[in-house]
Amino acid sequence: MTFDVAAGRYCAEIGDHTATARETERNMARLVEWIGPDTLLTDITDDLVARLVARRRADEKVNAARKKRPGKALAPLGRVSNGQVNRSVPELLRRVLTRARKVWKVALPDEPNWTEHRLPEPRERVRELHYEEEARLEDAERDDYRAPRLFAQITGVRRREVASLTWRQVDFEAEVIRVMGKGDKPHIIPITPELYALLWPLRDQHETAVFTYLCRRTRKCATSGRKFVRGQRYPITYNGLSTALRRSFAKAGIADFRLHDLRHTSATRTLRATGNLKLVQKLLNHSALSVTEKYAHADLDDLRQAMVETAADDAARRTKSRTASRTKKTTKGQVLDVTA
Repeated sequence: MTFDVAAGRYCAEIGDHTATARETERNMARLVEWIGPDTLLTDITDDLVARLVARRRADEKVNAARKKRPGKALAPLGRVSNGQVNRSVPELLRRVLTRARKVWKVALPDEPNWTEHRLPEPRERVRELHYEEEARLEDAERDDYRAPRLFAQITGVRRREVASLTWRQVDFEAEVIRVMGKGDKPHIIPITPELYALLWPLRDQHETAVFTYLCRRTRKCATSGRKFVRGQRYPITYNGLSTALRRSFAKAGIADFRLHDLRHTSATRTLRATGNLKLVQKLLNHSALSVTEKYAHADLDDLRQAMVETAADDAARRTKSRTASRTKKTTKGQVLDVTA
């Protein structure tokens, strides 16, 4: 089987039906070009994958807006991250070849050692939104972006799930919200009184989209060519949500904080309130508890409180042990006196 055939089959069977279909299509097209459409799957070896990873690491970051202005001098965005390299080369290739071997029954005697080609990525960030920072954020953020920010902070869902949320997914009668999580994993979120109060007033703002923003000036999008009219509401977008919140964080003076850190905040606050890591796992829709542990970190205040509680428990147990020991000695002495 050639790689071009395998890539086409994978996209038709798996890739085209995921939330990241467009990204998968772009990455797959790049791999077909670099590997060669007529290259056999059996010829994809460790040497070839290593060269592909090195080539991808040398790529510069790009975005659609910069492509629209090729003649304008813009500062470079830097090289693609190790995470992008991993997702676009070794991880995607591994999924294609694994499916070829397990489902299409293609013999791959020299399949690459995928672990050796995965680049190191930064350790999981330990950052949550502190209550004092949240107060400043409420004063600085736009009113139309407060609801999606709070929704992400309460539920712990990812940016894509916030930006794409529609009213069809919100069932006020059954008191649940149904979203499709990472890897197309279904996730059901209960509607709490807090979420009800957040979502119910938004019903009349848009027919399909739950979260919308108010256009502040009439403009034409350089990427899509679509016209936006001042005073009208439009659904928030994946990139627009990130941009709006990034500006709010900067205006509020909140340093080193990203939209994804709201997910950490949700996990940490839930764990702190309940002490139940399994509930946090269900909240974040993780398949393994080990993944949840990266998000539900313990900060210094948690650790300090745990140490104080441990010291108090130790003291109580020492006192109890000493009291029991003294009682035992007294009782033993009384018994000896009676015998004598």
